[in-house]
Amino acid sequence: MTFEEYLDHYLAWKDMLFFFLLALAGAIVCMLIIVLYEKIVSLKVPEVHRKKAYSNSLHNTVQRFYGIVMSGASILSFLSVYYLLDRFLVEPDYRAFWDSNKDFLLLLMIVISIVMNNLFDHFIIPLKRINHDERGALRVIGMIYVIMIFLYIKYIYENPNYDGFIMYFLGLMVGRFIYFDASFKDFVRTMKNALRQLPIMLLGLSYTALMCYFGFRYKYLLKSNGVLVSTFFAHVYMVVAIFLVHHSRILHLFTPKKVKRDPNMSQLKTTRKEMIRNNEINRPVKGPTDNNSTYMG
Repeated sequence: MTFEEYLDHYLAWKDMLFFFLLALAGAIVCMLIIVLYEKIVSLKVPEVHRKKAYSNSLHNTVQRFYGIVMSGASILSFLSVYYLLDRFLVEPDYRAFWDSNKDFLLLLMIVISIVMNNLFDHFIIPLKRINHDERGALRVIGMIYVIMIFLYIKYIYENPNYDGFIMYFLGLMVGRFIYFDASFKDFVRTMKNALRQLPIMLLGLSYTALMCYFGFRYKYLLKSNGVLVSTFFAHVYMVVAIFLVHHSRILHLFTPKKVKRDPNMSQLKTTRKEMIRNNEINRPVKGPTDNNSTYMG
């Protein structure tokens, strides 16, 4: 197929609408699974703290799920570019340069994808409920997430073209865990934080599997341009879906509303502050019988 034929295929509006609705339904189902899980876990918390603990944990878990999907999308984007260039670049001068520098260019693309992932986290869907340690663990899990996709392509589709990518990411993971000034305590902490993200990673992989299964079954995703590229296209729809779900604030339907303050109590506090400022409370007052005695008014 030519580039124009690929473009016509992927931009057919009926197929695009079907695939987008599938991505949206998958994102909502994932949200409901997380809500149900957090509801069950919150039952272990004392009732007086349950609502707050549930709300905080729910938003944190959902944003970690967002982070894994966006991490996978950003990494797959540049790997797809690399794959397409390596496959379709035929002009002799450019091909010679590519063949002599493609390993370095692959590493550069991976670094750019990590920078892009940070931009996604701050501008597309700000992940404000995730702390520094969790964010670092998500980077590691994001690499494992992509490796699992490659293994799926390798053994399910029997396509060995991505073995080099797997080795690159394994090297990056080893570099993430083992570095010269690392202590054993740092290693254990990083491992614990990464292992806590595994259930979210499995949910993200299930979401990806759903998209790829229906995409390849109904011929919207094509194997002829590379399974990796088609998986990236699926992630584009997934990111758009979670973007809409996030900004629709549908998650707030499942979180307890804040208790409204009594306006009379608020007014009473304000009045008391004004009285203190005007020195009308807690100032010394002379007693009726003893000029030297004081009492608190």
